[in-house]
Amino acid sequence: MILFDILMAISLMQTSFPKFPSLIELNARPWLFELESKYKRTFKNINQIPDEELLLLRSHGYDIVWLMGIWNLGPTGLKIEKENEGLKRYFDSILPGWTEDDIIGSPYAIKDYVINPCLGTKEDILLFRQRLHDLGMQLYVDFVPNHSAIDMDFVVKKKHMYIQAPPSESPPFNPDLYLPNGVAYGRDPYSGAWKDTAQYNIWEPEMKKQLMAFLRECAAVADGVRCDMAMLLLNDVFNSTWGTQLSSRDYQRPTREFWDEAIEEVKAEYPSFQLMAEVYWGKENELLKLGFDWMYDKDGLYDRLVSGHMDNLRSYIKSTDFSKMTHFVENHDEERSIKKFGSVARAQAAAVASMTLPGMRLFFMGQTEGKANKLDVHLRRGAPEPENKEMTEFYRRLQGILKDEIFQVGNWSVLDVEDMDQSSWRFLCWAWTMENKRVVVIINYTEGKGYCRVHLPGLDAIEREEDSEDVDLDDVLNKVLYRRNINELKEKGLFVALDPFKAHILFY
Repeated sequence: MILFDILMAISLMQTSFPKFPSLIELNARPWLFELESKYKRTFKNINQIPDEELLLLRSHGYDIVWLMGIWNLGPTGLKIEKENEGLKRYFDSILPGWTEDDIIGSPYAIKDYVINPCLGTKEDILLFRQRLHDLGMQLYVDFVPNHSAIDMDFVVKKKHMYIQAPPSESPPFNPDLYLPNGVAYGRDPYSGAWKDTAQYNIWEPEMKKQLMAFLRECAAVADGVRCDMAMLLLNDVFNSTWGTQLSSRDYQRPTREFWDEAIEEVKAEYPSFQLMAEVYWGKENELLKLGFDWMYDKDGLYDRLVSGHMDNLRSYIKSTDFSKMTHFVENHDEERSIKKFGSVARAQAAAVASMTLPGMRLFFMGQTEGKANKLDVHLRRGAPEPENKEMTEFYRRLQGILKDEIFQVGNWSVLDVEDMDQSSWRFLCWAWTMENKRVVVIINYTEGKGYCRVHLPGLDAIEREEDSEDVDLDDVLNKVLYRRNINELKEKGLFVALDPFKAHILFY
């Protein structure tokens, strides 16, 4: 199997970078810890990870490695985590028997944009990136533009670069909102304070200039960034969160959006650099217009797959341009898909739906092994569990299917289904077509068996054996070959009967 994987990786190296890439999110320090357990030796830096591991990533079809959590963290945030009783109870629930060594500090409370010593140096990251490039892969890292760790030097030395309590307030400041020196804790409009973070003031010109410098640090070591909570920097959102503090210190709304300036500046120096936005609250189109390359499709596709409301799900799929969307059924913020979707079958159906649409396909560390236990960002490991062989085999097949060129260069369209037995509402259906190949994806995304007919596109272009009236439909997901009469397909459509949360991926 290892030899096959290596040969597959080599073959992938010879292809151009795809239009709709597959990305694997690896939590950097837990990944290193996992590999040290696997190889029974210590890795002093990220670049010591064996070639075999990178080849395996490539063989599974990943085009991008998002190495989450590479930046330096301060000791204060780690101390807060180790002393927080609420967090301790949470750790008890997800990792029974945890120790203080398992607590590693949030990767989203960054002290400075220097490589975390656990992972090595900037040179180590650059060497690691080059190894990915040699295999045809790219590297993404994190950019956290809303807040810093509370022990970033600027919090004391340049606190004017942060949101501060209004001048009318005097010490002691409200401890639910502010640090002792009056600098605000980070938060969003709907949350309480994140007390391991301090809130940047992006309307302060010096802070804006510094954030752009941080973004260039990311671009110097990586091919792209995942921008944490990117919508918080939109002027409307920022003002709704901090308007009282901003107006009390005479800050005026900038004439341009932060992202408009920042993306223009970083791409002037690094033209191929990519930015992916973590975004919610219907702000996707706003950020796309400001220059982002990729958008989280969380509020749209993911939430609708979780809810299972078929009318809402179908309506969204029919009306959305997915070409710049990032699809997922797991990431570090969400529960594992088996738990979130309630069963292996439903998690698999959601993955087929999510990953066969146009756009970026995001997979999370442990997802393709069917892990059910959460890997929390504050911890170096999740609770141990056996490999789910059913999920592993499913993802090997699905990822193998996604390597086909049709999912990159084909034309995608939604297909309507014809009702039979009043159960067509149970189905999602779409097609990918190109000159010499066609794929139809059909999913019963409900808890009951469904029947329908589907009119397959491109039947007139199929090359058949002389005098043959049959068409082969190769269900590559289930490894079943169907032979159907072409005249019946043209006149009546393909008859489909699918059990709950089952799918066809038919090549013909």
